[in-house]
Formats: sequence, structure tokens, C-alpha cells
Amino acid sequence: MIYISILDRIVRDKLKEIPSLESYRNRYKTVDSHFKDIFNGESMAFIGEVKPASPVKGEFLGRDNLEFVIRELVNSPISAVSVLTDSHFNASIENINLVKRYTDIPILRKDFIIDELQVFESSFYGVDAILLIVRILTEDSLRSLYNLSVSLGIEPVVEVYDVEDLKKSLAVNPGIILINNRNLKTFEVDIRHTERMRKYIPDNVRIISASGISSRKDIEYLESLGIDGVLVGEAIMKSENIRRKVMELMGIED
Repeated sequence: MIYISILDRIVRDKLKEIPSLESYRNRYKTVDSHFKDIFNGESMAFIGEVKPASPVKGEFLGRDNLEFVIRELVNSPISAVSVLTDSHFNASIENINLVKRYTDIPILRKDFIIDELQVFESSFYGVDAILLIVRILTEDSLRSLYNLSVSLGIEPVVEVYDVEDLKKSLAVNPGIILINNRNLKTFEVDIRHTERMRKYIPDNVRIISASGISSRKDIEYLESLGIDGVLVGEAIMKSENIRRKVMELMGIED
């Protein structure tokens, strides 16, 4: 039950942060998102993730080399960049600005979004997309946050793990669903989970597979399922040569 306790703690801490975001209610901006464009290429969309640490596995990179890692990642042939902004991952919203310093490719904010103020904050920082984790939201809050995101020009990416999550997500007719291959009870990862979930998702929905993707073989398997995109963080963060690892995963010769 380790993941559940961590998830509960993160959400509890997030609730404490919400009041400090009140000023963003009047500072929001309308975003011209190009996130959906990542699916227009001939090959599967590849989202590289800036993930400084994990609450379970510890630190992947220190603050002193964060900027170097970001620069290396965005200069590799990725379609978009996912940026963790939660403190439990040694991250902050300022990492968005750090990424923007080096690239204009689409940015997905990966956080635990539970309140509209976080959506306003996301628009202020100009992200193209935000992650909405179904497991931590009621159906009403999911719908409210989804609709607010769309009204601000931000692309909502809806994360699901199991069929119950998926049923709840379909209430908002999502355009993009991210399948988390990490079991939320045991913390075990199995990329075959994407195949098991794929059959329940409508054909008109773009699908991103995340967690447990570490080799070219993994990506070829997901491509064979007709998955539209992958999100890879840990395998890249732990590699000695980020650009080379990305190219290896994408099947591009250096």
C-alpha cells in the first residue's frame, strides 16, 4: 500500500498549498496550445520527462545539474517535454520557466491538479497541457477542471490506471488519455497493462503510455498496439547520455 499512502500524503500537502495560489485567479492567460500537434508526425509521439526525483526511488539528479539535463533533453528529438512541478519530486513550477529558456516545444505540466487555482497558475506559466489524474478527483471535479483547462486553451491529458478510472474519465469525453502502467496499490510496473486497457478506450481518443518504458523493444511493442505516444522519464534521467538514450529509444541512429 506504499503508493496509496504516498499519493494520499501528496494530495494532503497539495491542499495546504492551494490558498497561496489565489492571486493566479486574476493573473491567468489564454494559452495557444500546440500539444495535440505532437500526434501529427509519421512516428509515435515521444514525450521526454524532466523528473529530478521520485518519492520512492529517491533523487535522480541534483539541482546543480538540472539545467544541463533540461538542455540536453530538449535538444534531443523529442515531440514534447513533461515537467514535474511537485515538491515531492524535488521540483517546482519554476522548472517550467527553465525549460522555456531552451525550447518552444509543447510542455505538459505533470502535477497533482486538484483545484482550479492550479489551472489558472498553469495558464500563467504558459504550459500547453496539464495532467489530470482521475484517481484523485471526483467526477464533478474532473469535469470542472477539464472544462476550465479547455476554456483557457490548455490541453487536458487525463491519466487513468484501471477500468474504473476510465469509466469516470469518459464522462468528459477526453481527447487524450494517458495510461499509467504503474499499479497504484503495489507500485509494480508492467507495460502490458497498456494492452489490457487499450481495448476499453474509444478509437477517437489519443493514447499515451507511461511508466516502465526503458528500451526500444518496449516502444516497438507499444507501437504494435497502435498507441499514439509514450512518456519516458526515469530511463532518461538515469542514463549517462540523455540525447543518445532518447535516440536509442526512438530507433534513430546517432
